[in-house]
Amino acid sequence: MRIYIITVLLALSHVAFASSTHINDAIPFIELLNKHYKQTSSIKAFSLTHSYLGRSEPYQSWDFEAPSRYKAFKVTDIDLEKQYYYQNVVHHYTGGLYFDEVHFQNGEESVRYERNGISLGKRAIEQNMNSFTRFKNLTFMNLDFFAVRPLLQETDINGKVDYQLDKESGRVTLTHQYSDNKVMEYVFNTAPLQLESINNRARKRIYLYSDYQTSNGFHFAHSLIKHYNGDSIPSFITLIEKFDVIEQIEPEKLTIPNTYQKTLPKRNLTLASTKISQDLYLVTDASAKTNTLFKVNGDNIMIFGAPSNSNLSKATLEIINKKFPNKSIHGVFVTHPYSEHIAGLLPYVEQGIKIYADIYTIKAIKAYPRFAKKIEKFTFETISHEQAIDGVHFYVLENSRSKRQSFAYFKQSGTIYQSDFLEVAHDNTIANILPSYSKLFIDFVRNKQLKINRIVGQNRNNNISLEVVNKSYRANTM
Repeated sequence: MRIYIITVLLALSHVAFASSTHINDAIPFIELLNKHYKQTSSIKAFSLTHSYLGRSEPYQSWDFEAPSRYKAFKVTDIDLEKQYYYQNVVHHYTGGLYFDEVHFQNGEESVRYERNGISLGKRAIEQNMNSFTRFKNLTFMNLDFFAVRPLLQETDINGKVDYQLDKESGRVTLTHQYSDNKVMEYVFNTAPLQLESINNRARKRIYLYSDYQTSNGFHFAHSLIKHYNGDSIPSFITLIEKFDVIEQIEPEKLTIPNTYQKTLPKRNLTLASTKISQDLYLVTDASAKTNTLFKVNGDNIMIFGAPSNSNLSKATLEIINKKFPNKSIHGVFVTHPYSEHIAGLLPYVEQGIKIYADIYTIKAIKAYPRFAKKIEKFTFETISHEQAIDGVHFYVLENSRSKRQSFAYFKQSGTIYQSDFLEVAHDNTIANILPSYSKLFIDFVRNKQLKINRIVGQNRNNNISLEVVNKSYRANTM
């Protein structure tokens, strides 16, 4: 399979077909394609079920040096006439993190919510009413007979479609310039007539279709491999599980469950600083999407958690420096090397601030591609398990989320600062399913008899109570 993929990629990128090129030859071939796909041309509403393995980025994997894949299962219903859609996608991320999200759009609203409650809780978030087009286009690429529709609907074949025949292999390539500087390249096998690949040159995406089977009276490719951004390793490995033509989308799928409340995305995202205990301050906004702590130690300040990007880091530093203009920020603590926890480090480095992290995390930061040109400016302080610095206790754990992951404990106030060990939605909804590493974290805290008044999560929730911790522990775990 791997040899075949590389061969096709090379063919799409470099091999010139030994053929005669006649623009008009595209017309009879597209007429042949229209006859071939005639059965599917009248489909107005359908349901598609497919599963796939997605390629995790190195800095979203258990080990950044050995990137993993995540599993996903997706059910999509689309009504092309009404422009309604429903989609339920379940993601199994590294370590068993379980997201079960629903998107839908009807004639009045476009909404998303999460069934497991780990990210959005009981909130249903309004989306843009243009969501239908995006979801339709993404879904169409999974089925060969939908993927070719833009080509078959082209009215200026002579001007916009180029035909090439490789006589040796019998493959036909149709190059479709569907708009200025945007080109799609379709490769068809002619014996039997089947779509083999699509190359979206503008978006640098290649789709490979295979394993054609007949299901529910329709003949289509059940296997699809997607290569994004020129990568030779597949970005997605997809299996089509089921395809059905339907009369309409079931009405109950297009409504928000009674237990959920529709909310608008929070617009006031101005960062602010709040004192939460003696010498300990929280920096966050109304969404609590990203939360940072800082502790004042005499004339020095230690920051806990780097925001996910440089702009947020700069804003955080500005708030701290404005609040304590006569004090010096000497360090920033990083829990583990997922991209959203290290991507915002440069503004700290540029101010000469030292990075505190465990050995594995430091190694990963040194290898982070974005830092390659400036890594010599970084200074590090290694933290070890059960080490105490200026009254803060650090714990470094092995777990299934990251090869090494640490948290900080402020004994005086009973506060823990952590990221990803325990994820709780902003409204304190108790998730139905928790990953095993959350149970490991809670067990460790209990075994160490750490007094807890408040857990600050770097993402989503900065005030997780002991009651919420205990309720979460009683939830099913994976």
